[in-house]
Amino acid sequence: MKSTKPGIPPEVQQVIQHAGLNKPEMVKAIGYFVADNDSMKRKALYCLMAQMDKNYTVYYSVQDTLGNHYSFNPKDYPDYLSLKHAWDSTEQIRGNLIYHADSFRIDDQLLSGNYLINNINEAFKAHKDFPWSKNYSFQTFCHWILPYRVANEQPEAFRQYFLTEYGSLPQKFYDKNVHTLDVAMYINKLINQKVDYKDTYNKSLNIQAIRQLEKSGFGNFYDINIYKVKVLRAFGIAATMDYVPFLADTNFGYAYTTVILPGRNELTLGYNHGVKALHKPGRLAKVYRRTFFRDSSSLYTIKKLRISTPPFLGDFYYSDITNRLQSANVWLRLNGNAKYAYLAVFNDGGWHPISWATPKDSVVLFKKMGKQIVYLPVSYQKHILMRLGLPFILDSRGIKHFLKADFSFRHSVTLRKTSPHEKISPGEVYTLYFWDGNWKSLTSFRAGKRGYTLAVPTRTLLLLTNDDIDFNERIFIINSKGRQQFY
Repeated sequence: MKSTKPGIPPEVQQVIQHAGLNKPEMVKAIGYFVADNDSMKRKALYCLMAQMDKNYTVYYSVQDTLGNHYSFNPKDYPDYLSLKHAWDSTEQIRGNLIYHADSFRIDDQLLSGNYLINNINEAFKAHKDFPWSKNYSFQTFCHWILPYRVANEQPEAFRQYFLTEYGSLPQKFYDKNVHTLDVAMYINKLINQKVDYKDTYNKSLNIQAIRQLEKSGFGNFYDINIYKVKVLRAFGIAATMDYVPFLADTNFGYAYTTVILPGRNELTLGYNHGVKALHKPGRLAKVYRRTFFRDSSSLYTIKKLRISTPPFLGDFYYSDITNRLQSANVWLRLNGNAKYAYLAVFNDGGWHPISWATPKDSVVLFKKMGKQIVYLPVSYQKHILMRLGLPFILDSRGIKHFLKADFSFRHSVTLRKTSPHEKISPGEVYTLYFWDGNWKSLTSFRAGKRGYTLAVPTRTLLLLTNDDIDFNERIFIINSKGRQQFY
């Protein structure tokens, strides 16, 4: 196929050239829809193909710094705490464990022409056959029904499979006046009866295949919601996955399925286990939406592939959908230079980047940051975080309060909890840490029946743990009333 062939957009021509040995498969798909003489299907194909050089499947393994591999099968552990202890015990012996991307398979060099042809034909058939799908615009159809992948999972032929697996829906849904919302909620209920969340899968980065998830019956938030989105798309319902890489006041992240309704409204789908009061203040630092298409809010759009970036921020396309009314822009002057700067939140016993920005002359602007949250500015190099400044609280008014230990002024406080929901146990030995570029021990003590009273420095970020650390402990400060205030 000549690059000057009429009708083929330049960006698609570039992808065809990038496809290498798979170029004949790209040409096959184009030839099919040219012969089919359906301009809308051909336009849909070009819409997908223009993005195929940057969408990919990735396979991860857990390795130490010497390249030795380790396996932590979620099925082998009764709960996350036991898995976490096994992980930490391995690190004490072998050093830090990291997720290593073993292989990438880029879509334009992987997918067959038949796969693309079938995906488009089946998506159009659902859009035509189901009454709830007919009110979507072509743009919405292309963005949220047509794509064959949700994230970086292995592409599968899912549309016909799910139509068969979930069978015919109740007859009432085939009325011409049916609302897409009702159909989506019914399908969501069916899925919740089939698969459920289990926290032992939170350390697994490889997305479970469709039949693998159905067989196990359990997965993490990403497994389940990628599955949900594909079921909905199979039924001609526009859907995507929204996610919070790391919650700011507890462990783990969160993901959920959002249905794009005809018009501008959206529906968030729940499932059997979720985070209660997800949108309460102090919980959501950032919210992102996975997308098949380039978006300027995604670091992946602008960075060079060889540059190492934190998980969830620089490895795929997403949109920043953080609520403007519940967030604030943050200007910072950094203590150091970096190509990209990040704000991290405290989660699962450590700091995890949640947002990115490009500094200029050591000054940086982070847009739409969640309020009532503690952040730490950092850079990222080869899986290592480097501090770029003091931690700070972004209060409900969007004002920064920097936290630096001041031993010239102390508050008397009685420590009673390690987190908002966990009281200290009488007779147990605890260690109180303060942040001074890293966690440093302030004192150790044996707790009494009414806690433990001591004087601590003001404007200090603190962490209280015992020997049986379970990583549910939360960072805190001592507020103006002399009480622990957790974040």
